[in-house]
Amino acid sequence: MRVIDASVLVKYFAKESGWREVPRLIKEGVASVELIVKEVANALWKKVRAGEMEAEVALKLLEAIPRIVRIEPQAPLIPRAFEIALHHAITVYDAIYIALAESRRCELVTCDEGQARAAERVGVAILLL
Repeated sequence: MRVIDASVLVKYFAKESGWREVPRLIKEGVASVELIVKEVANALWKKVRAGEMEAEVALKLLEAIPRIVRIEPQAPLIPRAFEIALHHAITVYDAIYIALAESRRCELVTCDEGQARAAERVGVAILLL
């Protein structure tokens, strides 16, 4: 099991460069925090507004998230995410994914280089797509 952040699902759903690795990861099993649904929804909303994606397609993709990602509660992770954010100059939003990976002792998959560097400094293994 790996932890994925929103950037990974957006890459997959929007067929952005490097997306072809994501189905394999999903098949092997991925988990994330509740925040992923909101972050992906916002990114797809931007793509719909920009004319890069149809609204109906975006809605179907959003409905698929709970079927392809194991969603974990984030409230217990907030204190640790706050510490990580403070010590590594990243957002709490990014740090919460790191906190989940750290708590589950598993790899974090992300497309965000800053988040990946912070995860490495915390001792979390990363896969940067």
